Amino acid sequence: MPRGRALKNPNGYGSVVKLSGKRRNPFEVRVNTRMDERYYPIYDVLGRFPNREEALIALADYNKNPFSVPDRNITFAQLYEKFYKNKYELSGKTYSQSSMACTRSAYSRCGALYDLAYRKLRADDFRTVLGQQGSSGKPLSHAMQEHIKNLFTQMDKFALQNDITEKGYATFASITVAEDDTPGVPFTATELQTLWDNKDVPWVDSILIYIYSGWRVSELIQMPTEDIDLTAGTFKGGLKTAAGKNRIVPIHSKIRHFVEHRLEENHGILFIIKERPATAQTYTRLFKSTLRSIGITTYHTPHDCRHTFTSLLDSAGVNQVCIDRLIGHASGSLTTRTYTHKTIEELRQAIEMI
Repeated sequence: MPRGRALKNPNGYGSVVKLSGKRRNPFEVRVNTRMDERYYPIYDVLGRFPNREEALIALADYNKNPFSVPDRNITFAQLYEKFYKNKYELSGKTYSQSSMACTRSAYSRCGALYDLAYRKLRADDFRTVLGQQGSSGKPLSHAMQEHIKNLFTQMDKFALQNDITEKGYATFASITVAEDDTPGVPFTATELQTLWDNKDVPWVDSILIYIYSGWRVSELIQMPTEDIDLTAGTFKGGLKTAAGKNRIVPIHSKIRHFVEHRLEENHGILFIIKERPATAQTYTRLFKSTLRSIGITTYHTPHDCRHTFTSLLDSAGVNQVCIDRLIGHASGSLTTRTYTHKTIEELRQAIEMI
């Protein structure tokens, strides 16, 4: 090969071109990223450099980990807009208003990242957002951190799929508070008796269903009818963690008739409010007014039913492994999430100890 003649790059590799005139950075790196309507390659300018050696190094680095050149400086906020539109408007899938609201709420907590180039974000940037304090001066709740973490994970995946970044650093950011950190006051034995004494008052039965099953308010409200198996006597569901999803909870014998009656009255839907399926918000309002109507004045939220369920299991002497399975917590003692017939019967025996 004649001296001084550069080797030809492979097709699609890109090229280094020296621009005319006197320039501080005359060597332009061009990479082929797409085709026009005639199937001719269209190039994007990766950058300009002071000498050919630096330009060739930049081109080689790009080809090791190609990325979308037009989007190489896309900010977190800009990427979120693309991600949100793709997921909720263009995917063809139907999402609940609750899902969209959770995504928007999580994004509202990420202000520190809005103007930063997404491909330059690292694990510490994501950790900073998860570790921030809320308006109360305390760390964000587990639930909010989980929403934020889910948003980071989904945006990372979207960025990888679209060659905006070559590595997902959000994976290395962890939630900083324990699950079920939501403050709560379990129902006392006296309050529990008051509920049973007024079980025929409208909606009191729903509170007892929550207390004797341990579901989060949204988990039970959104549970598909086919996941309430009256033949097997089980609920199946869960919306949050890997340990909590697709868990099976036997229907306690004390609430079975409430569940059967509601499904029959509401044509297969557990909770109907004003002829429409309940939401977490509408149920919470009704929950509080129902307690007032039967004389329970202590401030309670629907999540207190879950705390009460855990407390009742513990007081009944149920072992921690069964409690973890029933409420959907990860446990070092659980090596598998598979539910066998034996497992379900063990859980049934445990829940009937209440």
